[in-house]
Amino acid sequence: MSDNQDGQLLDSPADSEKQTMAPSQPEVQFHLSDQVVITFGAGSPEGESIGALRTQLMSQHLKEGRRALAICSPSKAGRTSFLAVNLAVALTQAGVRTLLVDTNMRAPHVQSYIVPSRPVRGLADCLEDSAIEFGEVIHDDVLPSLSVVFAGDPTDKSQELLAGPRFKALVDLCMREYDMILFDTAPTNACADAQIVAMLAHYGLVVARKNMSYVNDIKTLIADMRANRVEVIGTVINEM
Repeated sequence: MSDNQDGQLLDSPADSEKQTMAPSQPEVQFHLSDQVVITFGAGSPEGESIGALRTQLMSQHLKEGRRALAICSPSKAGRTSFLAVNLAVALTQAGVRTLLVDTNMRAPHVQSYIVPSRPVRGLADCLEDSAIEFGEVIHDDVLPSLSVVFAGDPTDKSQELLAGPRFKALVDLCMREYDMILFDTAPTNACADAQIVAMLAHYGLVVARKNMSYVNDIKTLIADMRANRVEVIGTVINEM
């Protein structure tokens, strides 16, 4: 199924600090793609599956006080962004204050599911420039209880940025502010970015694609994550 950016229009009012900093900037609005099946496909098999995953996550992860989860796949075929966005929206529908962070600064995809009406600053911007405050890249109220950090423009410095102290400081801050943080990550067969993110989150969810992911690749990813002391809470088969 191809990504379609036509969808629901959602307002995200800029806070007073952002208005002061950039008074000439128009208010950011967000469109949801119809690939956000938990909203547009309510009652569909895909929507029901996302809802069931949310229930398991809330009862077996959040209930234990765990506040972060890295969503990882060995290849881009896994479509981690599809799962990350839909799961984030599903959690907010249950009243969980959720932050979705796109850490795939090599080939960002979250913005094709949650589409800002104009270019906005992202993770790469604040990690590269210490003058940019974290609050400038955390877009609150994209949906009720949903905040998003977009990846920003693609960069070849992503591994260096994710391994630096500013990303850890951002994660530590957000752990105190949100009930749940979901990290979308780059494919692990291309780089070590996802492993860095998973180590900071301490927990990972592995995504495989039906008829496209290789069993040995999944086993290798799980073994590598466990070797890095990341607790793998499960594996999801993505049929989309």
